Amino acid sequence: MEIVTGAGGPVMAKDVARALGRELTPGKVEPVRGQLRKLADRGWISRTGAGRYLPR
Repeated sequence: MEIVTGAGGPVMAKDVARALGRELTPGKVEPVRGQLRKLADRGWISRTGAGRYLPR
């Protein structure tokens, strides 16, 4: 949440994974993407059609 709200614009799962210090391999980015989707489904953040995430 902090990474998305502090980004100042739309972020991708890869950007969040990088900010968390994770490797940018699919095995490390996909779990981050899943968490972002859950947050978006719960209404905590917004998801754009291009797969980018924004704060609500």
